[in-house]
Amino acid sequence: MRQARSSAGFWAGVAAGAAATAVLFAYRGATGTPTLPEVLAERMIRLLPYQVFALLLAHLQHLAKPLALAGAVALLLVGFGLGGAAAVRLVPSSRWPGAFRAVLVALATWVILTWIVLPAVEGTLLGVPLTTTVPHPALPFALASAVYGGLLAALSGRGRRAVAPASLSGPGGRGGAGDPGSRGLGRRDVLRRSALAALVAVAGGPVLAWSPRSLAGTIRSRGADAARTVFRLLKGMPPEVTPTAQFYQVSKNFFDPVVDVSRWTLHVTGLVGRPLKLSLEELKASAPPVERYQTLECISNEVGGDLISTARWKGVRMRDVLGAAQVDRRATTVIMRSVDGYSESIPLAVAMDPTTLLAYEMNGEPLPQKHGAPVRVLILNRYGMKQPKWLTTIELADHPYTGYWEQQGWSQEAIVKTNSAFRVEVREDGVLLLGGWAFAGSRGIARVEISADGGRSWFPAALKGPLGVNCWQFWSAEWRPPAPGTYTLEVRAVDGTGQVQPQGPKPTLPDGAEGYHTVRVRFG
Repeated sequence: MRQARSSAGFWAGVAAGAAATAVLFAYRGATGTPTLPEVLAERMIRLLPYQVFALLLAHLQHLAKPLALAGAVALLLVGFGLGGAAAVRLVPSSRWPGAFRAVLVALATWVILTWIVLPAVEGTLLGVPLTTTVPHPALPFALASAVYGGLLAALSGRGRRAVAPASLSGPGGRGGAGDPGSRGLGRRDVLRRSALAALVAVAGGPVLAWSPRSLAGTIRSRGADAARTVFRLLKGMPPEVTPTAQFYQVSKNFFDPVVDVSRWTLHVTGLVGRPLKLSLEELKASAPPVERYQTLECISNEVGGDLISTARWKGVRMRDVLGAAQVDRRATTVIMRSVDGYSESIPLAVAMDPTTLLAYEMNGEPLPQKHGAPVRVLILNRYGMKQPKWLTTIELADHPYTGYWEQQGWSQEAIVKTNSAFRVEVREDGVLLLGGWAFAGSRGIARVEISADGGRSWFPAALKGPLGVNCWQFWSAEWRPPAPGTYTLEVRAVDGTGQVQPQGPKPTLPDGAEGYHTVRVRFG
């Protein structure tokens, strides 16, 4: 009997927890307040050894974050289920009226979530503090707890009323198990309702920050672009300037912040003689604008991957803003902080380089929300992790600082490695036409080479000049197979300093992938 009650209470708790979780996500949609599942998901990720994290990221790629969020929701539902099992034992329906049980369970749940679970997950008990936090948990947790308590009392009460008469009545007696009208809510029914409620809870949740559809669009894109006027692009090559909607997007967040531009300010603090607080318009007016093309690549981009794009950016030099703040001569490090809690650092010398920008436009339009509106950082020769979006604070310090991804094992410098990729293969009269891109940060590309015999020999590709410093370069080549058969072709680049692209293979963690991209073709 007690085991049956506990089982029914568990599934009732799961169903009630699914509804409570839906309330949390609804509150997030209305107010933008992060949810407990998001906090829990970030903690789960941070508890993983960084080798395991890198392995999962490499295999799951775009699915990694939604699966992490779904796992956090599942773990939370298990917790709600255990709470339901405990409630049916500690607050039995035979002794307490339903309204009293609902209030008691709701109050206990609110206290546990607000004062025990959230501080334990967010704080240092389980490791470094999180960037995803619930700033004012009392109200959303109270709403969710009220729903949980009320629904749990209703479901568990119905389940127990169905069990008790059956144990007292004889076979075929009134209220017995054979009476379909009085069976109440069985475990299978509760399970089905739990699954439905859980689906509702997370339906709007796992929004992909890394969008496979938009990334694939950079490959499928057609039409005229800047490269066509000086270099013959093969059909199927991406635009040299990536349309904003197709620009790759990577974020640590499960739901990216939406910043109210009218209320946004940039703070320049720390070791400065004149702290600054600038609105967007004041930032734009603070220094002459700079426009340039620049390619961005994610440090987690696999060999030949799609996490690389190019845009035309507009902003002001960071050194002009720092000059107005009167940097103290003791300062050595610039710490950059964002709305979403993300943080990074660069040496002061990099911040003072005239190529380091605070960008507020992308491809001739205001910076879009998903790319860091209203302001993001642009730095030459570094992977995207060193160029924060949604910037709010620039702090000058006299000590090194370990940023968000560095805390999880990624490179402190994050210098872009020379890499190249195939993007299209077209057969024409027995000839294979090849096209792709190469990128080496601000070092530029000196040449691109193709091999069809396992690297024993290499032939050159035609190389298009870059749009600017720190931009990818397109290449094309023609190859005629010596005989029918299956061939594996590989591509490599040589940067502007004469260094050949690392052969690898090497995973992305901790400082970017290495290896030659290959394609397999068959003739005859």
